[in-house]
Amino acid sequence: MKKNNKKYELMVIIKPFLPEDVRKKLLKNIKKIIANKDGKINDEDLWGKRHLAYKIDRHEEGYYVVYKIEAPGERINEIEEEIRTINDIIRYIIIKEK
Repeated sequence: MKKNNKKYELMVIIKPFLPEDVRKKLLKNIKKIIANKDGKINDEDLWGKRHLAYKIDRHEEGYYVVYKIEAPGERINEIEEEIRTINDIIRYIIIKEK
């Protein structure tokens, strides 16, 4: 790990009824965003489709994916801005690990 890199956990919830090829393309796009911002994915955990605790944009389910990433702290906002623009993601969160 580079000295200025920090560890984060990124969880995304994707619209549940996307065709598999579209979902795979979206996940590939997320990986590309992270790599383009000098980040590295250490682990990818596909949780699959799960019920949401409450409706989000009329969706009762979502497709969950959790990434363990390393990225420079100053680039994490840039990663977040790009992820925010992806229409097929209904929620996301980035948490700094200790």
